[in-house]
Amino acid sequence: MTPVREIQFEDLSSLRDQSKKVSSLLSEDLHGYVKTLTTLCAPRKVLGEYMQSASRDKVIGAEKNFSLLEERYKSVMRDAFGLSAKLSTPLSAIHNKLSLTPWSYSQELSGLSSPLLFSTPVRWVLGYDCSYDLVGLISDRIGGQEMRYEEVSPFVIRALTIWLLIEQSPDLQRILSGLGYEVSIETLPDVSGDLPYVVLTSVVPAFRPQDSLVSMVSQLSGGSTFEELVDIDGLEGMPFDLKERLLGVLA
Repeated sequence: MTPVREIQFEDLSSLRDQSKKVSSLLSEDLHGYVKTLTTLCAPRKVLGEYMQSASRDKVIGAEKNFSLLEERYKSVMRDAFGLSAKLSTPLSAIHNKLSLTPWSYSQELSGLSSPLLFSTPVRWVLGYDCSYDLVGLISDRIGGQEMRYEEVSPFVIRALTIWLLIEQSPDLQRILSGLGYEVSIETLPDVSGDLPYVVLTSVVPAFRPQDSLVSMVSQLSGGSTFEELVDIDGLEGMPFDLKERLLGVLA
């Protein structure tokens, strides 16, 4: 949960400018890291022969992984999206191209006629490239759009596949942590039920202004989205992980 901090309206513009600069740098670095790590995230590592591929080699654990994916897929499609679906094997090939989408969520605020879509400058959803993403899903939910199977199904399958891979890759999690990004598994019950998302959170702190300010700004601008802010004052207090670990060893 992002902390809430009281700020003055006249400070918002400069804080937004500073946040964009920090977020752009973080995003650029993270995209570079993720591109380098792509070879470690091949979906075939977890799905093996249960996914279309040029390789016919069997992968240890693929049968169990597919069963886990299929069980969660059916429950998410049914309970979260009201869609009945079955999976046939092999699954359509998932291209090993990773994507990063800002972590987003919706919330109703006093004075607004519809929920506001929030995003954060220091958290991203890691996934396999897909034409549909979390921002699109939340926007459709807010707009009351009918869930379309041809969009939702590949989105859910890809989210479940990267979840399985990350859960079974502690070394990959340690690498990302060493680069300054905590790996966590998150859900958005009101949006997609118990569909798990792999979320990468920077050590850089962020906060959300008080609801009354967010609501006022949204009414004035007529916008339906709001991005949280980087806690510039908190940058000085950011931990240096290696230093803390070394001091801990010596203590």
